[in-house]
Order: sequence, then C-alpha cells, then structure tokens
Amino acid sequence: MTGRFAIDIETVSPTLDRYEKPPDFGDPQYFELLAVVLGYESPTGNQETEMLFRTADSAADELALCGRVAEWIDAREGDRYLTYGGESFDRPQLLGRLERARAACDGDAGAASRLARLLEDELAHDDVQPDAWDAFGGYTRLEDACGRVGIEPEETRWAAYEHGIDLDEVRPSKYRGFRKVLNADVPVFGERYVALADAGATETLTFRALRDLLDHYGREDIVHLFDLADARPFDGD
Repeated sequence: MTGRFAIDIETVSPTLDRYEKPPDFGDPQYFELLAVVLGYESPTGNQETEMLFRTADSAADELALCGRVAEWIDAREGDRYLTYGGESFDRPQLLGRLERARAACDGDAGAASRLARLLEDELAHDDVQPDAWDAFGGYTRLEDACGRVGIEPEETRWAAYEHGIDLDEVRPSKYRGFRKVLNADVPVFGERYVALADAGATETLTFRALRDLLDHYGREDIVHLFDLADARPFDGD
C-alpha cells in the first residue's frame, strides 16, 4: 500500500484585464502560475498540505516553482494524484507553463522536467470532477460537490485580511456583495502578491496578509479532496 497526492494550481493572467475571461482556457499563454497547492495522504491516513508560491515575476521563477513541486512529491511515496477538473485545466496548464518557462529562460530545467515525468508517466491521475458532474450535474463546483456529500469547506472572507484591496470596488457588478473570495478574485490578489514578492516587499503587512489569504483559499481547495474522492460512488438524488 502506498500514499496518494492531491494537486491544484492557482493562476494569474497579467495580460488580461481584471475579471476578463481568457479566449481559451486551454491555452497556457493566458495564464501564469501563482502557486501550486499540494496534499499528501500517507498509507496510514495521515494528511499534510502545502502551498508553494512564486517568489518573483520571471519565467525562471515559474520554472523553479515547477522544480520545487517535483521535489516535494519526490520526498514522499505515492502512486497517484487527485485533482478536481485537473484533466481539463490544472494538469495541461501546469505542463504548458512549464514548457513555456523552459523555453523562455536559461535556468536549470532538470527538476522541472522531473515534474513532467511524474504527472505524465509515473503517477496515475484520478480526476474526481467527472464523477461529480455525472452525479450532481455539469459545472458543479468543488465546494458544491463537497456539500452534496456532507463536507463543508471553510470560506475565505476577503475582508478579514489587511491586504488593502476592497473587492467590491474592483469587482464586476455580478460579483459584488460576496463576502467570500471567489475563483475570479484570485488574480486580483495574486498579481499584487507577485509584484510585492518581486520588489522584495515580503516583510510588509500587505504582503503577509495576501499570502495568508491565498494560502487559506488554496488549502481549502485541496484539503477536502481526499474525503470527496472516497465518497464515491456519488448519489445524485
């Protein structure tokens, strides 16, 4: 018996306007990695999570992030990884951003290439989303799928952190009034986070608040995935 992983990515889209939808969600040119959220469940059931962030605004740093993800996985024994929607987004975007970063810089791509081998060849991929959509209806979000099986993720309340961004001033009207952080809000926080990291402003209150907010949001996306996967077969009634 061996362990299993869970993987989720958070992205930014600096070439697009705030809340602008990319023309093609499958094209990595419209995204950059902000962070990779990782979970691990050991054969005895012990679980751990970690969110690995970008540290600079450069292709070399994006490549280095992919290398750190590979090293994190290699430090643990497992034979498969869980995602929610990873077949259509997380996996191709992670691999696509790896390739773009490798082509754009002269950094050591050895560890990053190791990640590609892990995701494509060495670890089996178990995407929980298709089973959830079959049972609960197409476009069922992760948090809603969790709720259908009695799992209650904790909301990330954007006003609880001193990041200096009033979302209701920058959100489109259809998103205003939500107290929780939405997936569409992540690039707003993430692009500010990367800019501060790149400027070396990592000791500021704003930077720490952004990191805490993003860390909470990211881990809530991954921490329940093991239990959701084990709740299959889902009852759609």
